[in-house]
Amino acid sequence: MGAECPALAALTMKTSRWKNVDRREGPRSRLQLSLAIIYPQHAGRPARPMFHGKTRDFGMSGLSIVVDYNIFQEGEVAVVLALPLAYAGAPRKVVTCTAEMSYAIFSSKLDAFVIGLAFRKFRGNGEMLLEAALRHALKQESIAGTQHPSGRFRSRQSRDSQPLGR
Repeated sequence: MGAECPALAALTMKTSRWKNVDRREGPRSRLQLSLAIIYPQHAGRPARPMFHGKTRDFGMSGLSIVVDYNIFQEGEVAVVLALPLAYAGAPRKVVTCTAEMSYAIFSSKLDAFVIGLAFRKFRGNGEMLLEAALRHALKQESIAGTQHPSGRFRSRQSRDSQPLGR
């Protein structure tokens, strides 16, 4: 087939090209975290460009965001994630890391671009903080899926949680 039409000749793809692509092997949460993406400084720019938004989902290997226009740029960017408050009045914790933009796909369903970022290096105890936030978010998501508001399930509570009967 390739001999008749050289344009249809089979091409071999080197799999090493995909070595650093995020395969989403770990769990991900749909929790929306506020974030800032800070692009590197280039000559001729008065300041480092920045993008503010919210995550679509996140995991320990990376995150995705949905944006109205394509903000994809090759190379590393700095990412600052604001984690949810542990309790009311608690100080806000942030995670700072470097990340590489893995993909930019236009979704006709969302009428927006989905941008994927793969984490490269965390600053300070950022990895530990993000892991704790992910664990908590996944726990909340699993609990929310199993709760039932009807009264018949309240009757199955242990005796300790039942009101005292007379």
